[in-house]
Amino acid sequence: MTKIRYFLEYVFIVGLGRILRLLPRRVVLFLGARAGDFIFYCVPIRRKLTIEQIGRAFPGKSRRQVRAIGKEVYRNLAMNGLEHLCLPRLSRDELLDIVTLRDEDLLKKAYSRGKGVIFVGGHFGNWEYMGAAITGKGYPLTYVVAGIANPYIDEMVNRHRKDAGISIISKGMSIRAMLKTLHNNGAMAMLMDQDAGRNGTFVEFFGRKCSTPKGPALFALKTGAVVLMVTSIRQDDGSLKAVFEEVEIDYDKGVSEEHLHEIMQRCTARMEAYIRTYPGQWFWMHRRWKTPLTVLENDSSGSS
Repeated sequence: MTKIRYFLEYVFIVGLGRILRLLPRRVVLFLGARAGDFIFYCVPIRRKLTIEQIGRAFPGKSRRQVRAIGKEVYRNLAMNGLEHLCLPRLSRDELLDIVTLRDEDLLKKAYSRGKGVIFVGGHFGNWEYMGAAITGKGYPLTYVVAGIANPYIDEMVNRHRKDAGISIISKGMSIRAMLKTLHNNGAMAMLMDQDAGRNGTFVEFFGRKCSTPKGPALFALKTGAVVLMVTSIRQDDGSLKAVFEEVEIDYDKGVSEEHLHEIMQRCTARMEAYIRTYPGQWFWMHRRWKTPLTVLENDSSGSS
């Protein structure tokens, strides 16, 4: 039954995509916003968690303000979904009209060092269009991705990415492929804003400790790759602005748990700053603080 449901979901998504590609972008964004409203009010998937996490992150905001941010989160996510279905129809010029790369000189400088580039960021704005715009500008890019539960939709999403010039490496599958990408002066995009369980480093995020992947810092220290913090910000007119910032790293310090933590804390602090400015554009539905710090403390005491 699950396989049949997955296939029917895929057929619906494919049909929806074909319709959306016939519509002007402004209409697609309008429909996305309305779909977000509908889901927020009528199909409240993780709404309680979203509201709770926003409220804890912004204790000074009223209940009404928190709910307004929550509604914006659902709108942005729904717009992202509809935009992704329109990606195959966009020409390079049309995509670059939507996405502006700010501080592109940082990109050129990073690639010119010849040791590879690691883009680190979160589920913010429209991260998929941002990646497609980077490759549209001629920069090589590989996504390190986790699979989507529905295999038909997973294959479709990755096909859209590949058609945009983005290479794919499955998360946790091939460290050798990741190292090869960087050694060949390629670039990897690694999202860092999901719970990393027992294997993560616990950084401060909105005043609470959360488990964060060490991968971006570890690969950078192993290869000498440049780390660029990248953030996609949706503008009031629906366009997107991609912002790049180089993350300062002391490569001579080498790999240690303390140094990995220091780098990922620095990245997380920058991401938090953007979320505080544009709170409705981050993916608050994820259980970001799922793994408690006590798990790490218990592991440490158990091994001593």
